[in-house]
Amino acid sequence: MTAIERKESKVRIRPMEPEDIDNVLAIDRKISGVRRAVTYTDLITGDLGGVLDLSFIAEVDGQIAGFILARRVYVGEPVAEVGLIQILGVDPDYWHQGIATKLVNALLDACQAKKLNTVRIMITERDSQLQPFFAHMGFKRGQLIDYTKTL
Repeated sequence: MTAIERKESKVRIRPMEPEDIDNVLAIDRKISGVRRAVTYTDLITGDLGGVLDLSFIAEVDGQIAGFILARRVYVGEPVAEVGLIQILGVDPDYWHQGIATKLVNALLDACQAKKLNTVRIMITERDSQLQPFFAHMGFKRGQLIDYTKTL
């Protein structure tokens, strides 16, 4: 299938299901080039009602082309309930087709429906792809600073 044919294909966004995990892992491996030690299966099964209720899959012609894993958390000072994006991934074969934007918009709609007024994502300072994407989506740099101590 050529890029032009794919652009004409309809993108379907749907809630994530546990059986989607293998496809999500395959896309993540394709993007990162590594097999992670901690699996998304652990995230999904260990957090009933958390991750799945704010996670979505993008399908193109019945094939999973992207995903967004997100969940409700309590963070900040003062403590607030927010939607937290853990991972956003789109198969490189489907880049530049608006799939990431559709996934984020589905998440934002779900958060609004659940009365969550804030959505957050933590991005490394060196990530030159995600920072401009989320800025374009209307996200602004937050007030929290991450401190880490390596032991």
